[in-house]
Amino acid sequence: MRHCNSVFKAQDIWFLCDSEKYTNRKLYLANCPICNKRIALYTYSDFEKKNFYEQYFYSGGADRIKEKFKKEKTSTMLGFKYKYKMPSGFKYGKNIEVKKNGEIIALKQYACDFWGNKILIKTITDV
Repeated sequence: MRHCNSVFKAQDIWFLCDSEKYTNRKLYLANCPICNKRIALYTYSDFEKKNFYEQYFYSGGADRIKEKFKKEKTSTMLGFKYKYKMPSGFKYGKNIEVKKNGEIIALKQYACDFWGNKILIKTITDV
């Protein structure tokens, strides 16, 4: 999302059910980190024309669009994060070195997903 000449991530994403004309509907919700204004970004695809559209709403408009689509949401990104505490979906590995006085004393291996969840798989002390 963009506002005040800065680019930032949405704090929550609502996945909306498809309508007769539009598919792949999402509502991104955030507050601008600079001016703290409420921002909503509504994205959707037109089924017939195969076009992709984006609409920004600010302050009161963001609150109104949030209330309008409250009944149409199927799931939310925050709900998904709270539901699945463990890494789920696509995963990747992350190795972190544990150092003491400049020497590597252990290696920790984590399994991570793209939603910020991670879990320690094992610790290797023989390095």
